[in-house]
Amino acid sequence: MTTSFVAAAHLPQTGRDRSAEIAEAEGRAALALLKGLGNGDWSLPTDCGEWDVRTLVSHLVGQCEDNIRLRTMLRRQLVGPRRYPDKITLDAHMAVQIDDHASEAGPALVEQFALLWPRAVRARRRRPGPMRRVTVDSGIPEVPRMSIAYLLDVIYVRDLWMHRIDLARATEQPVALEEHDRHIVEQVVRDLALAWSDAPVHLELSGPAGGNWLLGSGEPAGVVSADAVAYMRVLSGRDGEAALELASGAQEALAAVRRARVVF
Repeated sequence: MTTSFVAAAHLPQTGRDRSAEIAEAEGRAALALLKGLGNGDWSLPTDCGEWDVRTLVSHLVGQCEDNIRLRTMLRRQLVGPRRYPDKITLDAHMAVQIDDHASEAGPALVEQFALLWPRAVRARRRRPGPMRRVTVDSGIPEVPRMSIAYLLDVIYVRDLWMHRIDLARATEQPVALEEHDRHIVEQVVRDLALAWSDAPVHLELSGPAGGNWLLGSGEPAGVVSADAVAYMRVLSGRDGEAALELASGAQEALAAVRRARVVF
């Protein structure tokens, strides 16, 4: 049987209504995991550098607050570079998020997330069209400006999804994957394809969140296979050693897929 590969660059960007549906589903999945955290989990290290589990959850709460109140986001944008001049803009902003919740215990942060995430989803959906068309600095060196619509509809949900994976790995909880997970992965692959400059490659991602996509246009150099979640970790820079297999074709295809990066 011949496998059908979808041209990933032709996939549409998630719109505001669909994004709200995906975000609601991801919020439920994240909250289910957060409610399963025990007393011994909060100080466990995560794949996010200096962040332990409690710190990571405080970041998630801070993201919700930024979504709901623009003045909170702007304050952190201004304070971050002054307080943390050695960090890039995005990291300085997130450090202020964490500072704002430094004294709060893990269970209290989970309660806040449960209240704030649905409000954050509604707030993002309500942002007016003219505002959504504005482009902003990503805060990451060498990453181009992005539209506020892309930030609201794609990146915030992707951020929560990847941090759910981080928390599951840190606390050895299983990752429950549903239909919405595949959509999030699909949008990551779309971004990968839009920035693709190497020879065409067939990308075959397995698991409930997986699918089959063409990166680039023309005759593919090979088929690269991987577990969908594992490859998302590679694209985010978390795991360069994840198992990627060259199903067929040239070794250059595997190298190109491994060195690619996407904003998370």
